[in-house]
Amino acid sequence: MGVSRRYLYHTLSRMTQLTTTTIKNKPIRNAGCLIIGDEILNGKILDTNSYNFARFCFNNLSIPLKRTIVCGDDEQDIINSLNILLKQDKLDLIITSGGLGSTHDDITYKVISDYFQLDYQLDQEVVDRMKSIRGDYLDKLNPEQLNAFYRMATLPVSPQPSSLAQNSTTTTPATTVEKYFIDDKLWFPIVGLNEQVYILPGVPQLFTQLIKDMEPMLKPRVISSDLIRRYVVTKSGETQLAPYLTNLQEKCDKKYGKGVLKLGSYPHMNLHINTISIIGQKLTSQDLDWIVNALIENIGGDAKEITQAQEDEYSK
Repeated sequence: MGVSRRYLYHTLSRMTQLTTTTIKNKPIRNAGCLIIGDEILNGKILDTNSYNFARFCFNNLSIPLKRTIVCGDDEQDIINSLNILLKQDKLDLIITSGGLGSTHDDITYKVISDYFQLDYQLDQEVVDRMKSIRGDYLDKLNPEQLNAFYRMATLPVSPQPSSLAQNSTTTTPATTVEKYFIDDKLWFPIVGLNEQVYILPGVPQLFTQLIKDMEPMLKPRVISSDLIRRYVVTKSGETQLAPYLTNLQEKCDKKYGKGVLKLGSYPHMNLHINTISIIGQKLTSQDLDWIVNALIENIGGDAKEITQAQEDEYSK
């Protein structure tokens, strides 16, 4: 028997209300991504999660993805990576991917619990969902295998009120931990800490589905950068383009401010063409039209504007 949608609705409503009243919907202006897994670093698996998250940030949330880190299934590597994203870059939204399985090297929940100085416990609500959704499978496991499966239900937990009272003299706010059951066909939650770090599985199909399902939860908190991207394609070579692009970028920096508009050149060598990417932040359509027209008029090579779909096709 599956988990009902009514149960799901009440669970999400309860979690959202608690988060809102506790930390007041922290704004999101930028994002980072932490991909965890030895299988990425040793070339066994091709990472598509960071690519899909980058597209989600740009196309769905209109915020910049500032940094992606790939690290191994190693405690110190994960800690160092979190320090960069949280303390050095001070990013508003951080998604982790991977390290949530049932084997000895799946350590993401444990390391993140330790990083935030949280307890790490078997979550009965997740166990109940496991039994409801995967009961037939669990019945076939011996006790040792069942304990391994329950590693995936052992999560960071919020400090108890008694613990908070004992540490009431500290000026550091307590870490909040929330569970978001976004899909009623899945037993596992997205675990969120401080409305900033969200822990997701590494399986690409699940990861992609879950970030899309998170959009209604994240979108109201986004302070949009109003990112707009346009493309111009040309047969001119990148070296031929370089002087003009450098000059145009300098003009745009002076006119709009450094970093407001970015020009990039991306060769498609097998097609013998180059794409110029124009990414603008809070610019008018007239400003972008001026830049696109300037490129078409000056770079040669039968230059013309193309759509995102056409660029995606060239990039395959």
